[in-house]
Parts: sequence; structure tokens; C-alpha cells
Amino acid sequence: MSFRQNKMLISAGKLLLAGIFTAGIFFVRADAAEVTAFDTTIRILERWTSSHWGQDCFVWVVHYPEELAKPWAESEALRAGMSDAEQERFREDFISELQLKTSETFLVSVYSFGARPVNLNPVRDNVSLLASTGERIKPVKYDSALDNPSAGVVQGLVFFPKQTNKDYVIGIRGMGRSERIFSFAPPEAPPVTPQKSDVVVVNVPPKKPRKPVPVPVKKPTPPAPPPIPPKPIKPIFQQESSDMAEFVKSVKERGNDTKNDTPPPSPPKRQVNTENAYSSRESVLRRFLNLWAEGSYSDMYDMLSDGSKKIISRENFAKEAGKASDIRAGIKGGDFRIDWLGDERAKVITVRKTLVFRTVSSRTIGVRREGSSWRVVW
Repeated sequence: MSFRQNKMLISAGKLLLAGIFTAGIFFVRADAAEVTAFDTTIRILERWTSSHWGQDCFVWVVHYPEELAKPWAESEALRAGMSDAEQERFREDFISELQLKTSETFLVSVYSFGARPVNLNPVRDNVSLLASTGERIKPVKYDSALDNPSAGVVQGLVFFPKQTNKDYVIGIRGMGRSERIFSFAPPEAPPVTPQKSDVVVVNVPPKKPRKPVPVPVKKPTPPAPPPIPPKPIKPIFQQESSDMAEFVKSVKERGNDTKNDTPPPSPPKRQVNTENAYSSRESVLRRFLNLWAEGSYSDMYDMLSDGSKKIISRENFAKEAGKASDIRAGIKGGDFRIDWLGDERAKVITVRKTLVFRTVSSRTIGVRREGSSWRVVW
């Protein structure tokens, strides 16, 4: 993915701003393992997050260190149900996209709410990394969106050369009259083991035994007498009246007469529209995507068209489908949509929200009519 495509990864940083100004709390439902990975991720982000108010603006800076990749990938794998290979591929992609091996990567977010938007142009001169030696280091690359003043939220990644000493700060000019310094929390100190204190033994004389206090015994309450059964109610009619007898007789005669009647015809069965090709192709595609989310690559291959099976083998198809972990995770999370591009082509778009990032992935899949059924074109 190119540097410009990283805009898709940071476009949902606005979600973080909404959390700061509204609730300020993330609610996560996960099992114990996912909570541990998520807590580790949050702890690292909190250490490397710094914010300042400026003149009609609010700016926060987040640094992504290399040690963030492992817990982030573990949290995503547990949430999306990734395999070990998919989790490792996600971690490698995370490091590659943010260039964590060769750069110090920062996400700079500017929220401007005044009459005049904040202007950081040129970012190369107004955003600097200040090393502990006093050296002012300019960025080697940054998102051009930060050069354009705009109302609301503007975000972009800023890359500085890799530093061996992590004791540095970020200086930003253009927020007011003076440069604002964004410093980060020091590393967590190791837990302190409490020192053993001297133990003083005090001999306490034994307590005198107390005399047992007699407990009064309550007399049992006699049981209540059984209820008196009600008197039987006399029937209203002692014998069947003449009118009632005639009514019963007429009902019996009517039942005998209806035994030979012809039963009414049953309503006609509702005809099913078997020519509804749109519903058929939609259901076939959704079944294919559900199998993809479950990792059932063999069943997916059985749904392919004859032409696709001639091009790709079952083994190679399983490898190729397994590599698209971002699309599979989005489908499994249920956050996807299908846009039909015609009668036999559909675009599947998935959206994955993870903390600050929002990743958008898509793939176009063909659906072809073969005989009386629809088959998937890979």
C-alpha cells in the first residue's frame, strides 16, 4: 500500500476525537485473552499520546512504536478470529505500512474550531522532532493534507528518521504565539518489592471462657385445623328438558347428514418464482462470503465456475483466499456491503475499525450463470 493510501488508515481518527470530547471511554467486550492484548495496546498508546490546546484549536500527537505491533495484532486476531499465519501477516503489514523499522512515525491530528483554521504550512518547518541533544530534526515525509488549512479535523502521518534514543519530544509551531512542546510519558518503572520489616511478637493472655447463655426453647405451634370442604352444588337441571333434547337430536342428525358431503376444494398453491435470478445470485454470493469468513476454502472452491477451476487449483485457491485476511476479518465482523456492478459482477466492500485506524478493503467478484445455477468467478 502506498503512502497516499495510508489516508484510508487514518481517516477514522475522528473517532478518537469524538471519544475525547463526548464520552472519553472505550467499551470493549472481549474474553480474558483479548482484554489482556487490548489493555497492553492501550497502555502503550497512552504512554505515547500527548495533547495541547492552542489558539482556537486542539492538537494531539500519537507515536506508534515498534513494540505496539505485537499486542495490536494479537487483539485484532482474537477479535476477528484469525489463524496464527494471518495474525503474523497482519503484524508484518502493520510494521510495513507505518514504516516502523526505519522511521519514527507520528499521527498528528488538528481540530480547528475558530473563525480562522490552523495553518501548519509548511509542515517540514513547523513540525520538528527535538532530540535530547538539542538537535532539531525535520520530517523526511508527511501527509500533504497537513499543509492545507481546514476547519474541523485534519490528520496526517509524519515520519522522522529512526532514533536510537527515545528521549525526544515533538515541537509544533502555528498553534499560537509560541511553539508548543509535546512530551511523552517515561517508560513504566518496574514494580517495587516491599522490604521485610521487623516482626514483633506480643504474648496476649488467653481470654476467659464465657458461660454459655441458655437459649429459650419455643413451644411448637399447634397445626391449624383442616379447612371444611364446601357443600356440593345441586345441578340446575335435574333432568333434560324437552327443548334441550330436541336440540341435541337435531345436532346428531345434522352430523350424520354431513358425512357424505364432498369436502371443499383446497386453495391453489402459491406459485414460486423460479426465474428470480437476482435473489439467486445474491444468496449464492452471500453463502460464498460466509464460507470465506469461516475459512472453509474447500467449500468455497466447490462453488467456483468451471472456468475458474481451470485457472486455479484447489491448493492455490486456499492460499490466495487465506492471504486476504483484511477482507475476511471485515466479512466475519459483519461490517460489509455488496454493490452490484451489473448482472454478473459485484464489489464487496469491508470496513474494519480498530482503535484509531479505519481500514477499507474491497474486492470485485464475478457471479456467472451455468445451467440452472449461479457459480462464482474468482
